Amino acid sequence: MIRVTDLVKCHGPARILDGATLTAAPGQLTALVGPSGGGKSTLLRCVNGLEQFQSGTVEAFGHTLTGGQPPTQPALQKLRRAVGMVFQQFHLFPHLTALENVMSGPVHALGKPKAEAEQTAKRLLARVGLADKAGARPANLSGGQQQRVAIARALAVEPSAILFDEPTSALDPQMVGEVLAVMRDLAADGQTMIVVSHDVDFARSAAVVHKMVAGKVVQSGPPDAVL
Repeated sequence: MIRVTDLVKCHGPARILDGATLTAAPGQLTALVGPSGGGKSTLLRCVNGLEQFQSGTVEAFGHTLTGGQPPTQPALQKLRRAVGMVFQQFHLFPHLTALENVMSGPVHALGKPKAEAEQTAKRLLARVGLADKAGARPANLSGGQQQRVAIARALAVEPSAILFDEPTSALDPQMVGEVLAVMRDLAADGQTMIVVSHDVDFARSAAVVHKMVAGKVVQSGPPDAVL
């Protein structure tokens, strides 16, 4: 389980997170909704250890982050193996092919042999519908294809959960559907996911929806109740 308790995050005098609390159960799709500027993306970055916070705790699959106590690098590495993240802007390595991008985590983070990592990467690219793009570099892929490579890369280290930070916001409308289809497939297979999204239709497919306003989780429950 991922459990966030009384998270407070400040940028100078601005209070970005103001006692945010939520849980995400294993095997479920959890949606995080609310107006822009409400702290949703910041909360995800705190869960993944990309942002430090002043107080509160994050517990994720046996790993704990505590406000005001910067985690060690080994602790962050263990956390990020358990909790992967997919960003708005893809963040693929531009000099690597799609296959090499997906292989990078297993080889460099997990120390797996390249032959084994290559087989895993090929399987995951096929899963996201890009088996024929293994040799393509990001510049030769559409935005939707790049985001699907990013999802495959996150899956490659076999995380217990994946955080999605508005994964379709940088895409043209015609590309949104192909990415959401992959995410719905992952959810159907029982992948634990927390997704920040403004797509109401997608949020309705979540098991639980949390609504954030002004740094607080103001409502939690089934989609029909919250949306």
